Amino acid sequence: MTEIPEHLLKRSRAAKGKGDEGAASDSTAVTPATDAGAAPVAAGPPAVAAAAAAIPADKPAPEAPPEAHYIEAAKARRRIPAWVLPLVGALPIWAIAFAGTMQQPEVEDPLFTGAEAVYGEAGCAGCHGAGGGGGVGYQLSDGSVWATFPDPVDQMVHIARGSAAIADQGYGAERPGGIRIAGASGNNMPAFPDLTLLELELVVFHERAVLSGEDTSSEAYQEWMEHLREREEEGEEIEIDLELLLDCAHPDITPGATGVGSPDEDHPCPGPHAEGEEVAAG
Repeated sequence: MTEIPEHLLKRSRAAKGKGDEGAASDSTAVTPATDAGAAPVAAGPPAVAAAAAAIPADKPAPEAPPEAHYIEAAKARRRIPAWVLPLVGALPIWAIAFAGTMQQPEVEDPLFTGAEAVYGEAGCAGCHGAGGGGGVGYQLSDGSVWATFPDPVDQMVHIARGSAAIADQGYGAERPGGIRIAGASGNNMPAFPDLTLLELELVVFHERAVLSGEDTSSEAYQEWMEHLREREEEGEEIEIDLELLLDCAHPDITPGATGVGSPDEDHPCPGPHAEGEEVAAG
């Protein structure tokens, strides 16, 4: 029998010892030692499934808190239909249009329109201007006409017979620089005998109340205006009675006037005179 060398035996024992240590190490890794009092180590997915199974399956989900009453009311409220929105936008336009219809219509007084028409048809505007500013004839606006003729009846006489009939004579009330002299301006006022008495009064009313701004608020003036309206509606066509006008005019204003007043109660002096009033003479 051959004897094995000593150095080979030592190498064999060393290799066997390393193999035993490796096996022991593998056994420890597979089954770790645990202390008796230590808590068990959680194992992977099987532990999670076990924890989920511990929750009762019939537990209800938590309920949402109730809504406030005003939120419920807002949700339950009826909404404006979409087709109404264009109508709402048009409301301001409608309101403006409606407000325009609330204005009182302008009603023309037939007295004023009729008087203006006679003033134009008689040709007065050709000399005195449409607004009474003057031209070939004297100014009638801004109080000028009633500064010359304080009483309408004296103006009626002057228009009816013209200024040529009293050439070079003074007429009218005192004005700055003296009274007016007929024909002194180089032009004579033409006569208008073809006018009716109503047309003559309408011309005088227009020149005084409209063009010259005479105060018409007195009771006598208002009665005269109403009388003119009634006569215009009736279509009166009474001719001018120059003698009656001279009896009603003032001698210190109108040459040839008597100032005695109307001799006939049925034909009173024209103009804004109170009932029964007589024109003062002198």
